[in-house]
This record gives sequence, C-alpha cells and structure tokens, in this order.
Amino acid sequence: MSLFFCSVILKENSMTKLFLLYLLVINVAAFVLYGNDKRRAVRHQWRIPEAELLLAAFLGGGAGAFLGMHLFHHKTKKWKFRILVPLSIVIWVLAAAFLIYTGQYYHAGETADKYIENADDLPAVMNDAAVTVTKEDDGYFFDGPGSDTAVIFCPGAKVQTEAYAPLMYLTAQEGYDCFLLDMPFHLAFFGMNRAEEAMEEHSGYDHWYISGHSLGGAMAGIYASKHLDAFDGVIFMAAYPTKSLKKDGFRALSIYGSNDGVLNQDHYQENLSLMPDDFTEVVIDGGNHSQFGDYGRQAGDGKASIREEKQWTEAAEAVKQFLQ
Repeated sequence: MSLFFCSVILKENSMTKLFLLYLLVINVAAFVLYGNDKRRAVRHQWRIPEAELLLAAFLGGGAGAFLGMHLFHHKTKKWKFRILVPLSIVIWVLAAAFLIYTGQYYHAGETADKYIENADDLPAVMNDAAVTVTKEDDGYFFDGPGSDTAVIFCPGAKVQTEAYAPLMYLTAQEGYDCFLLDMPFHLAFFGMNRAEEAMEEHSGYDHWYISGHSLGGAMAGIYASKHLDAFDGVIFMAAYPTKSLKKDGFRALSIYGSNDGVLNQDHYQENLSLMPDDFTEVVIDGGNHSQFGDYGRQAGDGKASIREEKQWTEAAEAVKQFLQ
C-alpha cells in the first residue's frame, strides 16, 4: 500500500502530498515498531505496550503493522490485532481515497484569476472599477455599488472557488454584493454553515438570496428550504431543488444553458414542482454547464456555441432582472 501511495504523491496537490508522505512515514515506523517488539519478546526484554502498537496502526500505520505482524510472526494469534489492524487499514484507505478524489478538481483559468489577483489588469469584459474584491476567511466578498441586497454563492462540486470570480464580479457590478463561499474539499455539502457565518458577519442587508452552480446550487436549495425565513429567494445555475421551497413571498430563479450536457433534464423537470409560486426560468442560448465559471469544459458537458464571457454577462443580467 505504501508503494501505491508513493506512486500518486507527485500527481496530487500539496496537501495531498503531505498526507501521503505522512502515511509512508508512519507505516515504515509501525513496521519497525512491530519488528522491535518481536525482537524484545525473543530476548525476554521489556515489551512495547499493546495499546501503543495498536495506536500506531490507527494513526495511519496499519499497512506497516499488518506487514510486520506476518513477516515477524508477531501478534498474529491475538484477536485484537487480527481484527483491529485490518480495520485501521480500511479506515485509512478510505481516507486516502477521499483525499485523492477531492484533490483532483477543476482549476480556475487565467481570466478568473485576474478578477481577484490584479485589479489593474482586468479583462475587457470588465468596463469599470466599481467593484472591490476582498478575501475573507470563508471565501471572497464582491462589494459593488451601494445596495441593500446580497447574494451568497456556492461553487459547483470539485471546482476551484476562484473560477466563479468573473460571474460574481459582473453580478456585483449590476448593484448586488456577492459572497463567493470557499467550500471544504471543493464540495458544498461540507460547508453550508458558512452561508450563515457570512450573513452574521455582514448584517447590514435588507434582502438575502442564496445561489449556486450545479451541486452548489442543489445544496443552496436544500439550505434555503431549512431557512426560508432568512432568505428572499434562491438562484439556481444549472441546478434544481430537491426540497420544497414553497412559501408565500419566496422567489426562485433558474438559469441554465441550452447546450448543457451535465444537467439531468428529466430530474430538472420532475423537481420544478418544488419551486415556489414566484418562479422564473432563463435559458442562455448556446451556453453550457461549465461556462458559469472559468475552469474549462467539464467532463460530459455539451459544447457551448457562445464565449464564456457572454454566458457570464447574460447570467449576471438575468440575476439583475430577477432581483429588480
């Protein structure tokens, strides 16, 4: 298993590299620990406590412990070791697989980076400097011209947060401040509590909307369904609700591209019954699933017949019309 970890270390991001390097070190240490305890047993010397041997396995050294058990013929007859050491391997293999899976995500393109990193070198699509972008603990705050309305945005699954900077900037430019949330592991269902934190830190707005793209949109819908009194509405981008949003005065907007190859249209149509009575749908002609952000073409997506800048602009305009 350690050889497998080594084979993927160079392919992952820095945090995953550190994680896999840790597993390699702890497994070697566990192997040596079991061999040392066996040597002491043969020489009738002071022994390493069993609790420490098991702890080494559950700290990530299960593979080294298992190999040491069978290579040195040590602790193989004790049920605790026969059950708990393999169990520790399963736990850590699952943890490693999860980290490797989440470590492979769609990265923001150069255009998106410019919206955040260099305000003096902005793309042509940006026609003024009315928006201030601030990095916060849980994401980015796009502060546009004075407004009493704010939008919280949840990124799509396994998409770098910054990829949605162009869309957020253009929306803020239209007069609606935006909070682009940075989700743990790039998966929205691990960080929906950050929406509440953003609202608490910026409490000066009269109207709040929650939005998201793809899985981020689905999670925004679920969160809104549990906090209908906290929001005026939901904005879905290539997404649909899975919980009822029906409440007097509550609103919903759905935006998706006509060439979207990822959004399941059958499920989308089935779940329209969960939308509130005040529901608006906008289809961007020629747009696809991926171009709500700047992260390249997503696997399985249809080919867009418009440029991503046009899709961002049309999406921001649809949000503006809806909020007006």
